Amino acid sequence: MKKIITGAVSVFFYCNIFIAACAASLVYETIHLLHSVSGNHWFPILVFCCTLNIYTFHYYLKSRKPDNDGRLKWYRKYKPVVLGLLIIDTLAIAYLIATHFNIVFSKENIPWSLLIPFLSIAYSFPFLPGRKALRHFGWLKLPLLSFVWSFTTVLLPVFFFTAEKMQPQVWVLFANRFFFILALCVLFNVRDYEEDKNDRVITPVVALGTKNILLYGKWMLSFLNLIAALLVCRYFNLYSGFQYVAVFTPVLLLFLLFHYFSFSRNEIEFLVLHDGLMPVKALLLIFATNI
Repeated sequence: MKKIITGAVSVFFYCNIFIAACAASLVYETIHLLHSVSGNHWFPILVFCCTLNIYTFHYYLKSRKPDNDGRLKWYRKYKPVVLGLLIIDTLAIAYLIATHFNIVFSKENIPWSLLIPFLSIAYSFPFLPGRKALRHFGWLKLPLLSFVWSFTTVLLPVFFFTAEKMQPQVWVLFANRFFFILALCVLFNVRDYEEDKNDRVITPVVALGTKNILLYGKWMLSFLNLIAALLVCRYFNLYSGFQYVAVFTPVLLLFLLFHYFSFSRNEIEFLVLHDGLMPVKALLLIFATNI
């Protein structure tokens, strides 16, 4: 029984079901706050499937290198499972796109529907000049990830489902999401410091060192997230005590993740504590604005 549970946990996290659910939760937060995009629940499912596909593809490519990371060993051991999941997930994406083709590839949405998949694939796949992927451009790596996540979970549902694309609420929510994801990306990059350093990918973490980035990032990114949270309260009229708690708790938790950062956590524990902050943020805000 223990072996079955351990295997199920490994599949849930290593096959990126957890991170895909995190992405979908952020889309639901957007749908809930921006009522103009509500009622389109196929889109979070599409984001779930695409996130699962992109991350699985990313780790599958990494598993072909002689690294000894626990997840990559798992990918090598269960290669048929990974490939089967990719095929099933790709079919699900194709079905969702085919059944909503007039929205995804409408004249207005074609640029976004092509740009985000291109950036997501180019992040891992080295088809740029010099056989480089976008993640090899160190100073671009973290803001690019934040942009793709924020664009996908905030702007894409707006562009797909509403004509009012330039309303201030949209851009406030985009800024809030961008700085939130950027802080998480920095924490993950601290954990990947040795890998990037060995690959000569000069991210801000590699350039400044883990101690400096944890110290200064703790204050700078918490400040940026605090300002973005205040703007969310202002533009979404969130003024009750519980709504304040829902908006500012993720900012406090980000601060604590920087302050108590530990390299000793295993990968699954790290994913739960850090990526797990996404559904916590979404669920808190959804619940607070429903009471």
